[in-house]
Amino acid sequence: MPITRRDFLNGTLLGAGALLFELPAPLRLFAQTSQGEGFGGGGDYAASYGNTGSVLNAFAAIERGEYKTLSGDIIDTSEVYDLVIVGGGLSGLGAAYEFNKSSSKQAKCLILENHPIFGGAAKRNEFMVQGERLIGPQASNAFGVIDRPGIPGYDIYTELGIPTEFDYAEMPSGLKQLDFDTTNFGYRLWFDSKNIGHYYGDLKEGTSAKWAAGFWESRLAGTPYPEKIRNDFLRWRNMTDRQYAGNDYGRWLDSMTYKDYLEKVLRLDPEITRYADPVLASVVGLGCDVISAYAARQVSMPGFPEFQGHRSLKNSHWHSFPGGNDGFSRCIIKALLPVAIEGGKSFADIQNGRVRFPALDRAGNRVRLRLASSVVRAEHEDNSVNGKTVTVTYLRDGKLYRVNARSVVMACGSRLSRKVVAGLPVSHAAAYNKFHVSPILVANVALTNWRFLYQLGLTACKWQSGFGFACNIRKPMYVGDYRPPLHPEKPTLLTFYVSFHQPGLPIEEQGAMGRKKLLGTSYAEFESRLIDQMKQLFSEAGFNPTKDVAGIVLNRWTYGYVNPQPGFYFGKDGAMAPRDVIRKPFGRIAFAHAELNGHQHWVAAVDEGRRAARQAMEAL
Repeated sequence: MPITRRDFLNGTLLGAGALLFELPAPLRLFAQTSQGEGFGGGGDYAASYGNTGSVLNAFAAIERGEYKTLSGDIIDTSEVYDLVIVGGGLSGLGAAYEFNKSSSKQAKCLILENHPIFGGAAKRNEFMVQGERLIGPQASNAFGVIDRPGIPGYDIYTELGIPTEFDYAEMPSGLKQLDFDTTNFGYRLWFDSKNIGHYYGDLKEGTSAKWAAGFWESRLAGTPYPEKIRNDFLRWRNMTDRQYAGNDYGRWLDSMTYKDYLEKVLRLDPEITRYADPVLASVVGLGCDVISAYAARQVSMPGFPEFQGHRSLKNSHWHSFPGGNDGFSRCIIKALLPVAIEGGKSFADIQNGRVRFPALDRAGNRVRLRLASSVVRAEHEDNSVNGKTVTVTYLRDGKLYRVNARSVVMACGSRLSRKVVAGLPVSHAAAYNKFHVSPILVANVALTNWRFLYQLGLTACKWQSGFGFACNIRKPMYVGDYRPPLHPEKPTLLTFYVSFHQPGLPIEEQGAMGRKKLLGTSYAEFESRLIDQMKQLFSEAGFNPTKDVAGIVLNRWTYGYVNPQPGFYFGKDGAMAPRDVIRKPFGRIAFAHAELNGHQHWVAAVDEGRRAARQAMEAL
């Protein structure tokens, strides 16, 4: 499928690199309509933002069945590895970390990553605006401090040297003090904060649009909701009663959608579901009508006694590295390949150093990472699980290459794994058919200033209809010399997460239609809709896109989220849960991706990779 996204800049302007970022108002460039993938920012991640065109083209060819039978035009590298890992995201890096830690010193590992840089969805966008370097997440974002044994992820968090305390920018004295999220919108919507604004622009004819701040502490005062619905909102958020007395509480929740839980169990007004739909979709891809109630509980949606979102914003323990969870992917790379990132072993050096790309795939490395390499087939020797090796074929620069592996970890997600593993057992194929996946668009808007938000007294916004549903500016984390300003007259990033849920349609159809919209919309059209949404929200507060917007990066993730439907976690009608089937190896091939957890986050991704690596190494 041809992808049209380079409507931001043409090839010449892209070659200008960082010089562009100093332009005060590049909106005149947005209307250009050359072919390609759009504007990628600067730095090491400039060529890899979301799923690139080459990755999408390779996957389309795989889906068409072009690699079910392979011709003789394959370059045999003559390489043999003890472990080949397909995918260099957090699951793949977790598998490599476990291999490096637990296998013999003589064992060798190769990671094949289809994008131009490692990290999967845990990557960053970089801008240079008026002399200020700004870094934002491409997708994967938010983590909690893991500072004591017994918390999942404690060992690797500690071994990687991740800090347990962080330094953030503060508003200068003399300015009104505002509450900022240290991550993105999702963890703030439930808090009492006058600096989170709810915008109502689709009111009845004859009424003007308006903002409502302090949504919860004001008991929804200033919103257009009638009293009964306001009371339902408050009951939803403050629910402390468990609605089921049985010992199989999780299985019970997994037997229904979150919509049914809200409307049939809690008997809340459908307006609550409508409010929750985009919030849930921003975390697991789709809305309440198709997502398991257990998944909603897992991602800390309201309505369950375990919900803690009503606690004070100041007590929130969630953080975000400047580039989101790329902080973890970079730390793992540094542990595996110390010379691959400039500087020493300090956390600041790892986050701020440039990537030395030639060092990633250097002969002699115990773990090698080969970029821009799309795996198209993984097949046991002689089509027998009793064979001693697995042949892995990958596409790079238009040519097919072959390596041999004594074991393989498929850490590339369900959509690719089920297509490229030859002879996949019926049980695994049937389980993968229950993995429904939907897209997400993450937009980072570089601003020359955010005085329009300061004028409104807001740092985060939510709206019910329009493009996306929420945006916010983050409180900047200081890391070494990276110390961006926090001042309304200075540059910052405004981040939007845009889902493609379409309530009422079947789950698979929602994902397919969402991908069609994501890939069939040009950069210029997305940019126009984004700017129009900002104008609707902020024009009355002085927003002027010509002066205030310095650049936009769109990160398109075609298979961004698994959508855990009822039965995903515990199975249905006595059958094993799909994720538990996939966790079983197929011969010398093990499977690892964060999708298996349902809620995709960095600990789950790394843990699935480490588990699969242990399974794969048992076959050696």
